[in-house]
Amino acid sequence: METNSRQLSNLANKTFNEALVDGFKLFAQIYKKLILPLAFFQILLIVLDTLLLTNLRWSLDSFGLNVADMLNNIVDTPLTESELNALTSFLLMNFALLFLQNLIGAMIITIAMCTVSNYAFKSYMGEEISFKDSFKASFNKKIFTVILILGFILPLSSLLLFIPGIIIFGFFIFLIFTYNMEDVNPIREARRIAKGSFFRVIGVFVINFIFILVIGFIFTSILDFFLDTDSVYFQAEINSWLDPETRNYGMLILYQILYSLVEILFAPLFICLLTTVYSSIKAKKELGYYPQKRYYRESYPQLEQDTFESTENILLKDSFESTENNLLEDRFYCPYCGHLLRKAKKFCPKCGESLFGLL
Repeated sequence: METNSRQLSNLANKTFNEALVDGFKLFAQIYKKLILPLAFFQILLIVLDTLLLTNLRWSLDSFGLNVADMLNNIVDTPLTESELNALTSFLLMNFALLFLQNLIGAMIITIAMCTVSNYAFKSYMGEEISFKDSFKASFNKKIFTVILILGFILPLSSLLLFIPGIIIFGFFIFLIFTYNMEDVNPIREARRIAKGSFFRVIGVFVINFIFILVIGFIFTSILDFFLDTDSVYFQAEINSWLDPETRNYGMLILYQILYSLVEILFAPLFICLLTTVYSSIKAKKELGYYPQKRYYRESYPQLEQDTFESTENILLKDSFESTENNLLEDRFYCPYCGHLLRKAKKFCPKCGESLFGLL
C-alpha cells in the first residue's frame, strides 16, 4: 500500500514537462516491443490507402483543374455551366477523398494504439506484464467502442473545420487506456480523467507532430535530392505507376513506405508520451491533487513547498485514523480555505469541507 501510494504521489506531482521527459525515456525503454506491431499497422495503412484510394486520386488528377486560378478569375470571367459542373464534381471528390483517407487512417491507428496501450501503461507503472498476453487481451468487445468514437466519429467530425475533431480527441483519447478497465464505463472514465487537461492532451499531439515533422522534413529532403524527384524522368515514372493501364501497386506501396519511414520508425513515440501524461493526470485525479495544487498556487504561493511536502507524507498513510488528539508531525493546510490544521480532523474546522482521503 505504501509503495503504491508513494508511486501515485510521485506521478501526481510530476509537471507536464517531467511527464514528457518520462515519455521519451519510456520510448527508449520499450521501443523494441512496440516497433513491430505499430510498424505493421503503419504499413497496413499505407497498403489499404494505396489499394483503395489510388483510383480516386487518379480521377482527380484527370480533371486538370487549377481551383485557385478558377476562383481568382471568377469575378472577371463567370464560369460556364460545364466548368461549374466540373468544379463541383472536383470539390465533392476531394471531400470524399479527404474523408476516406482520414477514416482509414483513424481506424488503423486507433486499433494500433489499443493493442499496445495496456502494455505501455503497465510497463511505465513498473508492473510485470507479457507483451503477447497484453496484445491478445486488447482485442475484446470493448474495443469497438474505441473504434466507433476515435476511428469513425473523430474523422467525421474533423471535416467540420477540424474544431469538433480536436474536441473529441482531447476529451476521449484516453479511451485507448480506459476500455481495458473492469467495472467502469470506459467513455465516462476517459472523460473524467481528461477533464481539465485538454491542453495537455493536445500538447502531446502537437509535440509529437512537430518532432516527427522536423525529422521527416530532413529525411524527405535528402531523399528528394538523391532521387531527383523534380526531374521529368522521375515524374514520368510515377505517372506510369498511377496510370490504370500501367499501374504498379507494388512500386506505389514501396514508394509510400520509403517516404513514410520516419512515421513508421517513430510510431511508438506518441503512445509513450500519451502514456506518461495519462498516468500523471490519472494519479492527480485519484489523489485529488488538481484542486489542491491550483488553490495553493493561486492563493498561497508562499506555502506551496511546505504544503506539498507535508501532504505527500500524509497521503502515504494506509488509511485515515481517528486521531483527533494526535498532533500532526508536519503542517497541513486545508486545500479549500487555507486554514492551518495542527491536529488530524475529518472536517476542516473553519470551512467544514471533508478532509477524508487527504489526511
